[in-house]
Amino acid sequence: MTPMVKTPQEIAATEILQLFLEFQVIMKIAFPDLSGMQEAKYRLLGILEAQGTKSMSDLCGSMFISKPYMSRLVEHLVSEGLVERIVDPSDRRAMNISVTDEGRKELRMLLQNMRNNIIPFISKLSSSDLKRFCDASKEIHTIFSIFTDRYDQSAWSFYTLDKKDSP
Repeated sequence: MTPMVKTPQEIAATEILQLFLEFQVIMKIAFPDLSGMQEAKYRLLGILEAQGTKSMSDLCGSMFISKPYMSRLVEHLVSEGLVERIVDPSDRRAMNISVTDEGRKELRMLLQNMRNNIIPFISKLSSSDLKRFCDASKEIHTIFSIFTDRYDQSAWSFYTLDKKDSP
């Protein structure tokens, strides 16, 4: 049997999926207690911080979750003071969701905590492996920017806690 030749796109798609799966494993090791609801909470805060006020439908689409789950999540975050509901000026029946200052503070604390939890994990790398990792990450960011340029990259600057820290 002749092996199927894969296209460069199929190979790249497989590599992206593999990176995603490996990332999931690393995050599970670094954050064993992070639950699905907590993860959704922080993803929602990140989206709102980066992209601004959004409708419930837009948030459901961005996060790939159902409207009933999103409603429960938003209700929980409203009760914590992390997001607020705002009446849509173009449709008074619709509600938009916006991150509060307290939500921004919580998100930044989480990102700092995540960074601190990842450091011991990557400390197992040699200095040459760490440099290779950082160089490869920069290259991946450059390539992925082809797809992500449609988003305002400056809006995601809150994820970059301190760019000058790279080796």
